[in-house]
Amino acid sequence: MEDLVPSFKEFFSSDAMRDYLQECVAEYPEKKSVEIDYSDLQKDKTAIADLLLKNPDAVVRAAESAVEAVAQTLPNPPEKKFTPHVRFYNLPSVRGVEVEVQQLGSEQLNKLARVEGVVNWITEIKPLMKTALWECIHCGSTIKTASEKSVMKQPGLCSCGRKDSFKLVEKSSEFNNLQRGELQDPIEKLRGSTPASDVELWLEDDLVNKITPGERIIATGILRLRPQRDKNGKPSSVYEKFLDVLHVQKSEREFEELTVTKEEEEKIIALSKNPKLFELITQSIAPSIYGYDELKQAIALQLFGGTPGKVQPDGEKIRSDLHVLLVGDPGTAKSSILEYVNLIAPKSVLVSGGSSSGVGLTAAAERDKEGEGWILKAGALVLANGGIAIIDEFDKMGEEDRGAMHQGMEQQIISIAKAGIVTKFPSRTSVLAAANPKLGRFDPTQPPSQQFDVSPALMSRFDLIFAIRDVLDETRDRKMADHILLGHKVASNKKKAEELPQDSPIKPRIEKEFLQKYIAYSRKTVFPILTDVAGDKIKEFYVDLRRLGAKQNTFPITARQIEGIIRLAEASAKARLSQRVEEEDAERAIKLVRHVLEEVFVDKETGKLDSDVIYVGQPKSKIDEKRNKTRILTEIVSSLEKKFDAVPIDDVVKEAASMGIDEHSAHQLLETLTRDGEFYTPRNGFIKSARKREWG
Repeated sequence: MEDLVPSFKEFFSSDAMRDYLQECVAEYPEKKSVEIDYSDLQKDKTAIADLLLKNPDAVVRAAESAVEAVAQTLPNPPEKKFTPHVRFYNLPSVRGVEVEVQQLGSEQLNKLARVEGVVNWITEIKPLMKTALWECIHCGSTIKTASEKSVMKQPGLCSCGRKDSFKLVEKSSEFNNLQRGELQDPIEKLRGSTPASDVELWLEDDLVNKITPGERIIATGILRLRPQRDKNGKPSSVYEKFLDVLHVQKSEREFEELTVTKEEEEKIIALSKNPKLFELITQSIAPSIYGYDELKQAIALQLFGGTPGKVQPDGEKIRSDLHVLLVGDPGTAKSSILEYVNLIAPKSVLVSGGSSSGVGLTAAAERDKEGEGWILKAGALVLANGGIAIIDEFDKMGEEDRGAMHQGMEQQIISIAKAGIVTKFPSRTSVLAAANPKLGRFDPTQPPSQQFDVSPALMSRFDLIFAIRDVLDETRDRKMADHILLGHKVASNKKKAEELPQDSPIKPRIEKEFLQKYIAYSRKTVFPILTDVAGDKIKEFYVDLRRLGAKQNTFPITARQIEGIIRLAEASAKARLSQRVEEEDAERAIKLVRHVLEEVFVDKETGKLDSDVIYVGQPKSKIDEKRNKTRILTEIVSSLEKKFDAVPIDDVVKEAASMGIDEHSAHQLLETLTRDGEFYTPRNGFIKSARKREWG
């Protein structure tokens, strides 16, 4: 190490470095790090730069010794002890140095590595012993020992000849802050069912609280090992790896991984001008699944998303991500559609509602398995930040778990307040969810909306809701059978997509990899603005439906749905690579919304469009009917109370029957009104108005 210190002194003695060190001295100890770009070291000290990658411990120690020495020669030297950390970053993109999480292995042990990934969880800050002071319980002599990263070593023999006679003097020992975390592979590098690899992070001193679960970071550090412990707490022969982090920086490269060449950019622009663009994109989403054109177009628009970054004058952010819900009969390929979207989306997380908790979907504070503290853990909505969260079996989740998604879907923030930990995670995520009807299959005699096993409050967060019914239709059944048989024949012959005829119905019109790049290119470069003509088109659609609702005494559409239409229109413009939302985009969005309204938002008894069937849970006609029956029953009880002190329930039911209320409905409503506190039962079979109740 001594040979390296003079070289580092020379490196830090340049005018630029001395100016930088002077700034570091002025900011110390608030800022404890001297950050060095590896490329600067490589230009000036190539041999040392190469050695840094192979033996980082020795090189970093030498650099820190040199910094302390050079600092004393500055015009304004440090007045107090100056012991900063030297942190190297921007390591070269060469094999063995820039490493994926899943590739971290014995080749990188005790060497410097640069790893990019998503933070899965972090712990509370804990003290880590750096230097331990031991005192002999017999003679009182003291010994200092330097602790290793994961093991505290106790002196063996004292100078007085006694063995294992030392006790730790904590108040005279030196500690650093330590925070552990976990880094996993970036979401877009996981395809299909590939499990995510992860590595534990150790962040010390001024690096604590620098990362948050769900963030994408580049961590530069030394890969080390620590022994696992068995059930008795003794070291095991099996070791765990962890990355001793030297430098960390945030990475916002959500879609940059999909590098677009100049040639590909030209092809992307050419495709955007194709008059059959939307037909091509729609037919490239799950082509092996027959039909569902409107649903596939909705998913296509969801992948592009609306215009991000819009903020109201009062500071309220406007959501740009689209949420889509599929509720369908068994065997309607819901899960297959979700899996295909997971493959084609540039960034996505696929989870099953049957095996996910609120923690797995949003975020939570959990007990640290290695201690008494807590860890902050990111869920699917946080990990998919900037992409799409795909949730299968949405109906299998408990109501509490689904309730945890309300804030994440609308405000796109996940708040945690537990065990003294108060924090927020970003969840700028689109949600694509699939569920089954309440009874497993749609009842054709009942409106679809009343068969959704999802609360109205959560339903209102979705921009589009599709009811996928397995309808008996011989013509369609033949076409679907032909489509499925063709897929199996092709699979049996082991043909790839590119080998199929261009007009084959199961061949994607746009290759999956190219479509991914097309979507990524659009999301990075296109931020369309709503034109007046498109805005007027959306306004007229909304006003016309509201006018119709006023005539029919229903609420066919709500103001919340205007924002959904705007998002869809913006997504349409982004698909065209247009910086302006034109009339055709508004028409495309309106057509999709109209399809959903006519399929799902219809009161089956009246045939009228009514948003209450989704957002309230029952049509306005039912609400009005119930309100009218409640008024009648209340008037009956009030009238009979003039004759009776306590009104016989049978008399109320008999009177109600003469006014068109059947016996079952009357009993049911009376029970509800009693439960709600409008009535009470002084004795069995009798009822009184609560407002007339005498309190003794």
